[in-house]
Amino acid sequence: MSSAFKYSEWPPKLSQAQLDELGLKASSYALAHGLLYLPVNPPDGAPSDAIHAPIALFPSPFPKDVFLQAQSLQSIYNILYSRIALDIEFLDQVMGAEQGVGKVDEFTGQLWRGWKKLRDDGVHPVRPHINFDCSAW
Repeated sequence: MSSAFKYSEWPPKLSQAQLDELGLKASSYALAHGLLYLPVNPPDGAPSDAIHAPIALFPSPFPKDVFLQAQSLQSIYNILYSRIALDIEFLDQVMGAEQGVGKVDEFTGQLWRGWKKLRDDGVHPVRPHINFDCSAW
């Protein structure tokens, strides 16, 4: 029988040396496994380095029953996510740099403007050849 999780003991207490080593290993893992970003505006136009994506050394505790409930909804969420990703008009409205999130968040705005330029230049997203039958829901 396992004991109850003690939130007062989370995150674990580490020495500075342990924390430094864990940080180095985590960032090395992230970089080695492609969890990275290129600089938004490299000074000479060509990126020469990268930074790892944000990571958590100590993820927040999460109740197992809630995790299992979320896991049971994953296939439905995947379909919803796919449909949203293919709805260009909706994405322009919600995420776009003119009227959506990209208007107030510079990082998102730059990503969106780049994607929109590709789209306007005739580069279209890959569309899956999948017919989702949602009638059973």
